[in-house]
Amino acid sequence: MELGGSSPLGDLRESAAYNLLLENLCDFISASLAKSTWSKYSSGWKALEDYEKFCSINLSFPLSKEHLRGFATFCLSVKKIQPSSTRSYLSAITALHRIKGFSNFEIKDDIVSAALKGAGNLVMSSDSPPSSTRRAMSLQLLKHLGHRLKRTNWDPLTIQTIWTACTVAFFSSARMGELLSEEEFNFDASATLTWSCVKLRADGSILLHLRQPKSSNKEGDFLDIFEFKGHNVCPVKAINRLISMQDKPISRLSTVPVFTLPNGKFLTTKKLNNILQSLFSDICEPGKNSISCHSFRAGVPSVLNKFPELASSDDIKGWGRWNSDCFQRYTRLRIDQKKKIFAKITWALSA
Repeated sequence: MELGGSSPLGDLRESAAYNLLLENLCDFISASLAKSTWSKYSSGWKALEDYEKFCSINLSFPLSKEHLRGFATFCLSVKKIQPSSTRSYLSAITALHRIKGFSNFEIKDDIVSAALKGAGNLVMSSDSPPSSTRRAMSLQLLKHLGHRLKRTNWDPLTIQTIWTACTVAFFSSARMGELLSEEEFNFDASATLTWSCVKLRADGSILLHLRQPKSSNKEGDFLDIFEFKGHNVCPVKAINRLISMQDKPISRLSTVPVFTLPNGKFLTTKKLNNILQSLFSDICEPGKNSISCHSFRAGVPSVLNKFPELASSDDIKGWGRWNSDCFQRYTRLRIDQKKKIFAKITWALSA
């Protein structure tokens, strides 16, 4: 079974033209997924190729239960992959089958499920610490971040840009990749938050339009940013201060990314991750108990989970825009309903 590099369809070589169409199909699928998801798929397909070589066999599709069990065991015992990652690899195998035309293929096997559960139990009972943990951002950590930013000798606009990105991501549970540019010197106007996508409301709240969110909604997603008073970490205040520190009026900056640094470079997730690692180097070890851009997305849900009587799962999932049935309901909520959810968040954070 040849996976043809990054293509999961490299073993189908009926003609050069057909192979080109298959490669294009993979490109389209890749564009429909988050980069992290496509990366996991690619890793899963590569692991399947390694399994084939390890066993000195030529796999045929659809894969038999024996090979699915063998592949799962290979990932867990030979490649020493964590059970959670092995599940992701199995999802990649399911996707591979559907790309190949086996639309009804599903991995439903009690033996595989039992093996994954058992492997997970062994990991939990092990005396060794987990290989990687990520700390969820909390209100106290966010305040601590603000204090540490102020103690740097960085340009005030640099500090405000970083602080605004962090407060907005925390209170909206946004994916940082939906807010920031992928590159320092170039940006995709459809995938980066620009000032044209920032609307200041009369009631003091702010509406952000994400034109190309991970959910791939045709109209994009909308984030409501509300005031959070009494703790000096208000995202509305941060955005307004960032506007006041810009050299030009916001109307003339419509095509400029919101999170632009004084040197003209654009703040990226890679840059911000490096900044967080540097600022928290004394309390967080990279790869273990680390703080990264993704920590902000987990912040509000982690707090609400502590008060199950306060917020429903629909509130939590809806606020974070997780893919589920409740997300579709949440997109139709009125502004007053969103304010009610944020009132619960405010109470939980202040409790």
